[in-house]
Order: sequence, then structure tokens, then C-alpha cells
Amino acid sequence: MLIDAFILIIVLAACVSGWRRGAFSAVLSALGIVAGLTLAVVGLPPLLERADAQWVRVAGLIVVVVLVVCLGSFAGSTVGDWVHDRFRRKAAQRLDSLFGALFQGVVAVALVWCVCMPLAASLPGAWAKQLQSSRVLTQIDAAMPAAGKQLPSQVAAVLADSGLPPLISPFASDGHTEVDAPDPSVARPELVDAARASVVHVMGDAESCSRRLMGSGFVIEDGYVLTNAHVVAGTETVSLDTVLGVKKAKVVFYDSEADIAVLHAEALGIAPLRWAEGTLRTGDSALVMGFPESGPFEAMPVRVRNQVSLSGPDIYAKRHVQRQVYTIRGNIRQGNSGGPMLTPSGAVAGMVFGASVDATETGYVLTTQQILERTGEIADLREQVGTGACVGR
Repeated sequence: MLIDAFILIIVLAACVSGWRRGAFSAVLSALGIVAGLTLAVVGLPPLLERADAQWVRVAGLIVVVVLVVCLGSFAGSTVGDWVHDRFRRKAAQRLDSLFGALFQGVVAVALVWCVCMPLAASLPGAWAKQLQSSRVLTQIDAAMPAAGKQLPSQVAAVLADSGLPPLISPFASDGHTEVDAPDPSVARPELVDAARASVVHVMGDAESCSRRLMGSGFVIEDGYVLTNAHVVAGTETVSLDTVLGVKKAKVVFYDSEADIAVLHAEALGIAPLRWAEGTLRTGDSALVMGFPESGPFEAMPVRVRNQVSLSGPDIYAKRHVQRQVYTIRGNIRQGNSGGPMLTPSGAVAGMVFGASVDATETGYVLTTQQILERTGEIADLREQVGTGACVGR
């Protein structure tokens, strides 16, 4: 494959360079690259956030990374070359060269993965698919520790239009099962009409980062609305657009790890949905409700692929967390976040919180068990809580 061949050429060239320059040069060059990348990670996001077009953010990332790698490598290797030349004995030089080749090769592998991971999660269409199908990158990704994935996840969040890190690495598989297409008949008019009033459009104002956030939510207790934490992250005020008009709400529960938030609105006056008993199985039909792309209300048939323990970053890409989720087949879009997934009988089986980056009609839904384990008794939540920082860009 072309991508894999290109990666192998880069690694081979790095090994040859490491052999010629030696271990000291390779180590100092790597330290220069790390120092440059650290400065770039700190200073780059505020600059990239100013660009609305995704291609501008991607191009900016590539240019900065190339410059940083070149400058850091040059500074480190210059000092390292001087040290390497001080070795008088051939045996010492060869040992230095051997370690230099190995070290430089490892650094090249890590650097290529660190750059390609956010690009594979953010680039559109065929470009992303080419990267995601790379066997070399897939193997590297599988070998990387969870802590090592935080940095590229943070960069991916800056590049993404949603401002969120990918729920799983673009090179990893969530193990989803192939199932039939969703059954349109599950969206029965009587079911949609009965649940419609309980699904609300959540709107939050985050003045600290000059944003208005929008997503979906649903009434699950008298006066209480469940949504995703990333829908209200960094907000000072939150309102609910309901069938009875716009209502003010306050955040009484905020969990950035599981991506859950609970909102409380006095005198909401909307009947809550009920929790489903038991769990859904592979192939079961369900119905997702919400406001995709902040547009009008939609009810979308979906089909359950399977239930898995999903390992991925929290909404800030600061920690690696495990979530109990359903993977579903369906057209999940930005704005569906926080909306309910209903069984054919109208009970809540989970809450939508994301979609796959590879456009395979795969969405992710937090299970009711996962939600209730984190929130506890929702009706007991009274005090307003903080909403953390804004996510991504």
C-alpha cells in the first residue's frame, strides 16, 4: 500500500541518518523535536481556533510540524555530530551508530503516528480512509499506551469541526457487528408523537470562549433534563427550547469523563420519559430523537450493532476512560448528541454521545446502566455545579 510504503521509507531514512550521526546526535535531535512540539502544542491551538475552515487548520498543523521537526532536528544533531566526532575508536563509533539508527527509527515511527492520527480523524473522505487503512499505522496505534494517545487526541480535537476528540482511535476497531439497515417502520407516528414533547433542544452560552453550544436532551424526571457534558461545557447560561417555549435551566450534574450532564428547570411542565428495563441485543431496532445539525426535530430509526466497553478519551482528551455503550447503525450527526435512544415501546435505552470518524453509519450510545451509575438518583440533584472549560475549539 502506498501509505505504508511511504512510512517505511521515512523510517528507513531515519535509521540511515541515525547510523551516520550516532546515538548522541539522535537523542539530542529527538529532544529538540520534543521541545519544539511541546511549544507548538501550547501555542498552536489558540491560533488554529481562529480558522473556521478545516483545511486551513490542517494545513497550519502540517506546516508547523514540519518546521518544528526540521529546527529541532537541526539544533540537536549539530551538537550530537560534534560529540560523535570525538569518538576516536572505530568500535565505539559503530556502537554509537547502531544505537543511533535504532533510536532514530523509533522516534520516526512515533512521530509519523503522532501526526497521522489527528489527520486520519479529521481529514474528509478518501484522504482519511487511506490513512485509516494503513496496516503500519494500525500496528503502531495498537502498541501505543493510552497515555501516549492524549497529545494526538488533543490535536485532533482542534482540527475537528465539533471541537471534540475522536471517541476511539481512527486506527482502532470498536468491534462492531454488521447488521441489517435500520427498519423505517419503527418510527411509528404514535410513538414519535408520544415522545416528541419530552425531547428538547439544549442551548448554552459560553462567553469565556465566545461560543453558543447546541445539542439535544430529554426529560427523564420531573423538571430534569439529561444531555451530554460536551453540549454544556464551559457555559455560563443554559436554556431549553421546548414545545412549551424557551425555559431557563441550571446544570446540576457535570461529568466530563462519561460525557453526561443533568439540567434542572423549575416548572418545566413536560412529562418525563421512562427508563427501559433490560438491555438491547444485536439486531434490535430502536429510535434516536434529537436536533441534528441544530436543525428541526427528527426521529431516526437505528439498529443495535452490539454492546461494548469503549475505551477512549474524555471530552477534553486529558484522561483515558472506559464507557459502557451501544454501537448502533444509523445516520448519527452532530447535534444528535444528548438525544435519547428509545425502544419500540418508547422507553429510554440510552443517550447518544457520538459517531464514528470513518463514516461507516456507526453511532455510539451510552447505556442506561452507565448513565445511572454516574448520576445516582437524578431527582436528588439540586445544587448548581461548574461546567468546566470549553471543549476543543
